[in-house]
Amino acid sequence: MSYITIRDVAQRAGISVSTVSRALNNTGRISANTKAKVERAVAELGYIPDSRAQAMRSSRTKTVGLLVPDIRNAYFAELAYTVQDSLFDAGYCAFIGTSSESAARQDSFITSILSQRIDGAIIVPQGEETDAMRMLMEQHLPLMFMDRHVESRTGDLTHVPVVDSDPEQGIREALLDVKQHGFCSVGYVSGPIIASPSLQEREQVFRTVASEIFGEEHVFVESTGFEQSSCASVLHRMISVGVKALIVGYSPDALRVMDVMAREGLVIGSDISLISFDDVEIFRLATPRISTISQQVQRIGRTSAALFLDMLEHNVDVQSQRVETMYIPRESLGNA
Repeated sequence: MSYITIRDVAQRAGISVSTVSRALNNTGRISANTKAKVERAVAELGYIPDSRAQAMRSSRTKTVGLLVPDIRNAYFAELAYTVQDSLFDAGYCAFIGTSSESAARQDSFITSILSQRIDGAIIVPQGEETDAMRMLMEQHLPLMFMDRHVESRTGDLTHVPVVDSDPEQGIREALLDVKQHGFCSVGYVSGPIIASPSLQEREQVFRTVASEIFGEEHVFVESTGFEQSSCASVLHRMISVGVKALIVGYSPDALRVMDVMAREGLVIGSDISLISFDDVEIFRLATPRISTISQQVQRIGRTSAALFLDMLEHNVDVQSQRVETMYIPRESLGNA
């Protein structure tokens, strides 16, 4: 594919390259007739200005790096869409990448976007501080963490603002509903918590609140990896100790649990009552519909974008913000 250049526009309009440049950038004295020739040539050729050249002439590229763990995950897909939409409304383009829950892939994306002369970055980080994170900080670009925070080894990242959810209210409301439905014990599947401070916090909040409501001896907690087999074994262990109400802290695990139950002929809301974090569309369409603890993903996305734009356009020091989770009861929670 050959790209149309400013020289092609100049040739079509029958004027010099420098005159075309002045007309496109509204600099210097250009007659209305000459400007009309340039605009006509641009339209006929489909010319798109080189953003890299424009960036060299200004302090802004109007591009932002946006990294999420997995675009296939409905929660992160909606989060990325919300942020991208807000940035677009403000005149910015987002370079979107996925880390696949890998710190190495995260760092590769950071290295790549830094070579593109971005204005800043919004990142759902992986685990602890990395060399690439520190390199990004050294560029003194606006940086925001979203949905998760970073375990900082050196303290360099402690001042980076974070917009995430506070799990306590949603978990407490869900557990009280479980209790009101007659259950005397409750299980929790915390997900792949080893590399996720946010999932670790979620599990700890569950342990504290569930022990308060049900008593510690009636609370059962298991973690998983990223594979289907771990969810199946966890589900079987929960059933073996008499758990009939299950809360899942990581929505992909809830989907795996639903699949295991379907294949084994177990009925949601009857054999096992199920509540999951993240109010993604598939939970609203399932039969029965799945009760959820919503992180209010759109609110997190819009808040992140708004604070980031304050940092970028107004050089404002912004503070981290937490969005309260909320419990949404549906038919997947039956009676004990």
